[in-house]
Amino acid sequence: MKHVEVEVKFPLLNADELVAKLDKIAEKKTEKQKDTYYVPSHRNFITQSPITEWLRVRESSKGVSLNYKDWQKKTEEENTTWCKEFETMVDDARALKEIFSKLGLSPIVVVDKARSMWTVKDVEIAVDEVVGLGSYIEFEAKGEFENVDEATKHLYEVLEGIDAKVGVQDFKGYPHLLLEKKGLL
Repeated sequence: MKHVEVEVKFPLLNADELVAKLDKIAEKKTEKQKDTYYVPSHRNFITQSPITEWLRVRESSKGVSLNYKDWQKKTEEENTTWCKEFETMVDDARALKEIFSKLGLSPIVVVDKARSMWTVKDVEIAVDEVVGLGSYIEFEAKGEFENVDEATKHLYEVLEGIDAKVGVQDFKGYPHLLLEKKGLL
């Protein structure tokens, strides 16, 4: 499923306990990520209903990446676990941001997070500490799956198997939640 991301995300209620458990069953990787989200002047993504597109520049210890996501959601009531995703590495974040500015793309929100990651049964499990939002857990399919439904089912099975205490599933994402918190949505 090239250029398809399948993930589920939840507020995490037992972060310390779960991190200790995951550390015992898989190798942990950590990363600080600063994600700046942009909108073009000719098509403001946050005025769409529902919001289905995001353009992000991520700065992390792995380098700088440019990412575009197109969530496959047609109505506000519909929830989806997958999007079309296109991502590439970039050499110079400052130059990219200057290009965006010259082309009329404006930054709308910054998501600052510390991420811990483990791979369990072809799933990347990420525990995020998001500035302004708190603890979250994401499950992203990394294996070979026939289709989105099979991948999504597998994600929920892994979730059940690790005894994470989670809140209501989040279908909006960190930029959306932060914009809501700031009263911009």
